[in-house]
This record gives sequence, structure tokens and C-alpha cells, in this order.
Amino acid sequence: MKPLVTRKVALIAIFSALYYILSFLPGIEAIGVTNVTINIEAFMASIFGFIMGPYLGALTAFAGAFLAWILPPGIPSPASAVFLPAPVINAFIVGLIYTGRWKKAFVTLAMVVVAFWFLPPAQPWDQYSHVGFFVMWDKILALALIIPVAMLINKMRKSSAKAQGKIEEVNIPRKVELNFILSVTAAVLILINAWMIALEGGVITFQTVILDTTLKFNFGFKEIILLTDSYSFIWLLLGVGILTCAILLHFKPEKYFIWNSLIFAFSCLSAIIGGGFIIGLFLGVLSGIFGALKRRIILPQITSKEVLIYFLLAFIGNEADNALGADIFAVPFVYEGIFGISSIETMRWLFSIAPFFYAAIRLIQAIITALIAMPLIRNLKATGLGVNES
Repeated sequence: MKPLVTRKVALIAIFSALYYILSFLPGIEAIGVTNVTINIEAFMASIFGFIMGPYLGALTAFAGAFLAWILPPGIPSPASAVFLPAPVINAFIVGLIYTGRWKKAFVTLAMVVVAFWFLPPAQPWDQYSHVGFFVMWDKILALALIIPVAMLINKMRKSSAKAQGKIEEVNIPRKVELNFILSVTAAVLILINAWMIALEGGVITFQTVILDTTLKFNFGFKEIILLTDSYSFIWLLLGVGILTCAILLHFKPEKYFIWNSLIFAFSCLSAIIGGGFIIGLFLGVLSGIFGALKRRIILPQITSKEVLIYFLLAFIGNEADNALGADIFAVPFVYEGIFGISSIETMRWLFSIAPFFYAAIRLIQAIITALIAMPLIRNLKATGLGVNES
């Protein structure tokens, strides 16, 4: 098998597995609909688009979403299966724009947005066209952002070509120091998470009230945590293990591969209890992956313009996910046959209220994506593991 093909297969497997691991993190319950949650891990689809391009990114997003659907803690059901394509379009749109094919992205998203006005909640147009605007106002904003973002990407690449020689070399000692900081931070967050699990005697739950709807955030996989209820302090070993490996990494850097592999494993397992409030999981995984690389790393500079591009692309991609999800939910077979909502007026009410709340979630997802994408893409490019399609 050719090296590039092997690299692609390996990255698809790694990232789809990471998507599944993140499915252990809590979701956000949809407003007014039972058994539907907004999955936190769905934002990873944007990162797949950045790294893998539109087609491989979409394939990776589907593989990850399918694993999260069919394996625990997912519950295979028609209610969740109908939304499997949503993260796929996220990766596809982001990948198209990032690789310079913004016209295809624009047309694709425009078709998804316009399609809503042909579905029952927005029919007849003379009476209910406003429902479509309530649902799609933020998606229309995302559509309008595609052209300026494409222009920013073009300018960024031209600037990057002129500054090829301006790179920052990072030697092994500094890499070890960086890994130590990331690992210790991850360990502290996971230890706090585990300590709260032990004190609570169950999953950590936060709740808030928005638009008269109580939203609950559960950090941890309830079924497994309850099985260890009588000895829940055992989860502290995850943080202790990461901290121990970080210390050994600092004092015995020659065995960096072993320590970083263990850091990666402990960090992945922490998803069961909430992943150190999500942040600890990512810091540990990133530290483990890049710390295990033996070769000398040359890090390209990251500009504020590039961070802005990651944020805007992630926002567009997540809004594409939301737009397709809204179209799917507006199909009678789905809202009547699967979710049992027989009243079209109820559907119109949900579509008039919920999208304003979901827009805020997509904004938060875009911020998280940009923060994760920045070091991840930087390191992948530096180590030659990126396979973004031309």
C-alpha cells in the first residue's frame, strides 16, 4: 500500500475513533423534543474538513458518527439515525471552502437552506414563509460568510507563500517541556472531574433554564459510573496516571514514546467520566499524539488571520449541520412517524423558538473548534501527517 494511502486510512481510523470516544461526553437536549440531543462531538466534523478535505473529511465524519450511533453509549434508533448525515455535510462544506472550492460549498449550502421553504412547516408561503426565516436566519448569515472567508483563505495562502522561510524550529527539550505543561493541565482537570464524581456518587450534572426549558448537562457515562459507585475514587487513577507519566516524561525523556502513549490512553479513558470537562481530554490526547513523535518538529507560525478563518469556517460548517438537521426534522415522515408530533402548529412553534438558542450553541462550538484546530493542524502540517485534498 502506498504511503499516502496508508496515511489516509490511518487518519480516517484515528479520527473516527476519536469522534466515538468524544460521544461519551454529554449532549445538549433539544428543545421541545424528547430523545434528541445536540452532540458535542459533532464539532469534530469541521476539523475533519480542515485536515482531510471535503470527501475524506465527510467519510471520516460519517464513520465517526456511525460508530457513536451503533456502539454504547449511543442507542441505535430511527430517531438518531436520521441525523447521521448532519456532521457529514459539516466536514464537506468546510473541506470545500478550505481547499478553494467555495463555489460548490456555496451552492450546496444554498440548496439546503432554500429546501426548508418547500417543506410543510413553511407552507403555504403567503402565511408561513416567516417560519423559514426564523429557522434559517443564522444559516443565511453563514452562507453570506462563505465568499469573504474564501477571500481570507486566498490572502493567507499568498502571504504564507511569501514567508516560507519564517518558521520556528522547536527542539526536543522544548517539545518535552510543552508536553509536560499540557499533560499536567489535563491531569489536574481530570482529577477535579474524578473527585467530583466520587463526591457526587454519580455523574456530574449541571442544569440551566432557557426559554422555560430546563437543560441538563451530564458529564460522564452514567451506566459505567453507577457500576463503580461503591469504589468511585478509582477514577482518580486516571488523573494520577497522567500526572505520573508527565513527571516521568520530564525526568526520563528518552522513554518519551511509552509515557506519551500512556498519557493518550488515560486521556481517552477519561471520556467515561466527562474527560476533565472536555478540555482535559483534548489536552491529554494532543499531548500524547504529538509527544510520541520522534522526529524533530518545525512549527509554522499561526497568525490571527488563520485563527479567524478556523473560527468562521467552523461556524459555517456547524450551521450547515444545523440547516440539514432542520430540513430532516421538517419532513412529515420524521416529525410524525418517528417523533410522534402530529400537530404542524407545534412544529412551527418549535421552529420559531429553538433556532435562536441553537445559534448560540453553534457559536460556542465554532470557538471550541478554532481553539482545537489551531494546535492540531499546526502540528499535523509540521510532522507531515496532513493529507488535505488539493
